Amino acid sequence: MSLLTSQPEFERLCERIRKAGLVAFDTEFVSESYYRPKLCLLQFAVDDVICAVDPLRVDNLTSWWDIMVDDETTVVVHGGREEIRFCQFATNDRPRKLVDTQIAEGLRSRGYPLSHTNLVSRVLGKNVKHGKETRTDWERRPLLDRQLSYALDDVRYLREIWETQSESLEAVGRLDWALSEFERFVQTIIGEEDRDGWLKLPGYSRLSRRDMGTARDLFLWRDRLAEIENKPPRRVLRDDLLVDVAKRHPKTVKELNMVRDMNRRDYQRHAKDIVDVVNLSLETPDEDLPVSTRNNSYPSQDEVLARILGLALANRCQELGFSMPLVGTSADLKELVRWHVFDKRQGPTPKLFDGWRGDVCGSILIDVLDGNVTLRVADPTSENPLSFDVDR
Repeated sequence: MSLLTSQPEFERLCERIRKAGLVAFDTEFVSESYYRPKLCLLQFAVDDVICAVDPLRVDNLTSWWDIMVDDETTVVVHGGREEIRFCQFATNDRPRKLVDTQIAEGLRSRGYPLSHTNLVSRVLGKNVKHGKETRTDWERRPLLDRQLSYALDDVRYLREIWETQSESLEAVGRLDWALSEFERFVQTIIGEEDRDGWLKLPGYSRLSRRDMGTARDLFLWRDRLAEIENKPPRRVLRDDLLVDVAKRHPKTVKELNMVRDMNRRDYQRHAKDIVDVVNLSLETPDEDLPVSTRNNSYPSQDEVLARILGLALANRCQELGFSMPLVGTSADLKELVRWHVFDKRQGPTPKLFDGWRGDVCGSILIDVLDGNVTLRVADPTSENPLSFDVDR
């Protein structure tokens, strides 16, 4: 089994990748105990070489990250969210030529998102048995042969899969769609690092502005401490407790301990700091508090209209043979309704009216909203039972 554990071996592999210009890439990591996932293994398939690199033995991975952000090398992944994030953290940059086989499959079939095992079976007709290794602790050493075999299987077939997918997509004129979707995927993952994470706290949108301010300050305090202690933020303070504290505004440790579960020993270590954050947040001027995220400016009809558009979009995706979950979500449909109907097309172009999505789906969705379409059941026994007839 090929496991590289020395810097010279790794550098020679990177040189081979540069010359080849195409490489399959995957990682194994652990995330349960760390602020950010800890990289434990890198797997590569290039030319006739399939190997893994042990980052716990190879200290300097710069040569690989430089390849991942260059304009020369195509990097093939499957569901590559974490691979993109590892690259971002290492380089403060983004992959330039990334191909994601999971996304590609969603543009040539209704299979999205497919697991790696199901993708290999669907595209190549091969069976990959993962057995019990899905529960491997990748941080433990030494790794067993069966663990390495499992890890290497994740890259073994990716280049062949992408070759099949790209030929198929080009034949139906969708290869450019795939390339633009890979870029959108990368940009979305990179953008997540810059977003205001407190907006995702449970029940945040229902808080008052003052409570939002306290929740934001507690979130930022928790994140700083979690990074210092290198542990998941929720191990410092659970989300639900953070929001509860933000609503109660305890001014003393005694008041803080009246919140259920706050008397746990690990929380008591930071009890005074939590109270200090709350008290300081209460001094924030009203004008500096977060703006409410509740959007009451749109009538309730947007929900009904979005559901009708969902039928049209599902029918369109069925006709064209690609995956609706990749094309648009219920939130995307609602965004289109608000932009076209209530905002009179003011503001940024919504996702479903942009690029290839606009070309293949945008017109029919707009026709539905404008009342130019008659919906009828054409054949209840067919794969496409509905018919959206444009009345012009």
